[in-house]
Amino acid sequence: MEKLHSQYSAQTDESILALLGKRLASFRVRNNWTQADLAKKAGVGKGTVERIERGESVQVLNLVKVLRACGNVDVFLNIFPDETPSPMQLLYMGKMKLRQRARTSGKKARVSNAVADNSAEYTAFDDDSDGDMQERKTAWVWDEDK
Repeated sequence: MEKLHSQYSAQTDESILALLGKRLASFRVRNNWTQADLAKKAGVGKGTVERIERGESVQVLNLVKVLRACGNVDVFLNIFPDETPSPMQLLYMGKMKLRQRARTSGKKARVSNAVADNSAEYTAFDDDSDGDMQERKTAWVWDEDK
């Protein structure tokens, strides 16, 4: 599926850099910052801010520092949103196994019982060595659990 083109897709790389620079300069002026103020907040040289505002190429790390100082690093990170599935989505897709409780080293068998309708016998479920429940029919005996 082809992504829709934005209004800027027909522009050259240089014109996009120039537009970014103009917008940064406008943002800086609205906040009453000088280029030196922004550079100090960002931890970059004043020349870096000047180059960005002129639409010249700068290192991505320096651009990230300037965006962070302007409070816009989140916008930058949303360029490529994180689309990894959540653990619940993985579970529904069948790519993740249900977690099972760890066994004790004594390997005590868990037994769960369901009493039959006639009460003369019941169905017991025992854990086998693989952790699977095995069904067995057992005659009911008075006080067998003591």
